[in-house]
Amino acid sequence: MTEQYVKNYALALYSLCQEEGISLSDTYEELKLADKVFSENNEFIVLLSLPTITKDEKKAMLLDCFEGKLSGIVYDFICVMTENNAIMSFSDVFLSFKKLYFEESRIVEVEVITTQQLSDGLYTKLKSALEKKLSKSVILDTKIDTSILGGIVINYDNKQLDASLKAKLADIKKSIDCTIA
Repeated sequence: MTEQYVKNYALALYSLCQEEGISLSDTYEELKLADKVFSENNEFIVLLSLPTITKDEKKAMLLDCFEGKLSGIVYDFICVMTENNAIMSFSDVFLSFKKLYFEESRIVEVEVITTQQLSDGLYTKLKSALEKKLSKSVILDTKIDTSILGGIVINYDNKQLDASLKAKLADIKKSIDCTIA
């Protein structure tokens, strides 16, 4: 499926939610749940893509999996993608919807890499500082990576702030190498 095709699916759902007054936040959470189910059960998406299984059988499988977990609009959307043989691209459509939703809602995901888990206090301070600096709501995704040796690495919107000890040591090494050469 082409990138434009993926965007069209996401935009169609996004626009429908806005027209019908359906919560974009709730829709995003439901799409996230469906994406998790599909990514953890790749064989399910493959099964939904088989031409030998009827549309009614596919709808029944989707209903069995998602009954009581998804609103009508998200369930119907997944059914339409399945009927149009586009379900293999669900994850891409979800990411495109997420981008639209985050842009309009002024939300940014920030990856924070440290050598150990952030304390609750430091987590809260960092989140507040980033929200103030970026003028957006921040969703922090914390990761542990002992290879950075210490400090912190922050990634957001294709930008990186690397204040790790590993990066500082690399800068010192580069400086020494330039001086010696």
